[in-house]
Amino acid sequence: MLTYMRTVGRGTPVDRPWPVVAQVTTMLRAGRGLAVKGSPLTLQDVMSDPGYRDLRTPKVAVGDVAPDFELPLVDGSGTARLSELNARGPVALVFGSYT
Repeated sequence: MLTYMRTVGRGTPVDRPWPVVAQVTTMLRAGRGLAVKGSPLTLQDVMSDPGYRDLRTPKVAVGDVAPDFELPLVDGSGTARLSELNARGPVALVFGSYT
């Protein structure tokens, strides 16, 4: 949890820095109010879940071939498969927040 808070605390190109002390204060004030309405889970529940921790564990190393996957297109007109895109040329995968 502290690692997550330190990461969030640094901010991103789209999110302002949020100091750890401010995050703790917000959690203490809002409590379960931070969870989606009707959600039985809090952020702490999700962060401590073994499945979530497994998702945070890298499965490939630098230089490994990326596993093939398929994702729906944003406009809903079909799907995109990594292997098909890679056949056309280099592929850059960008993960992050664009809000």
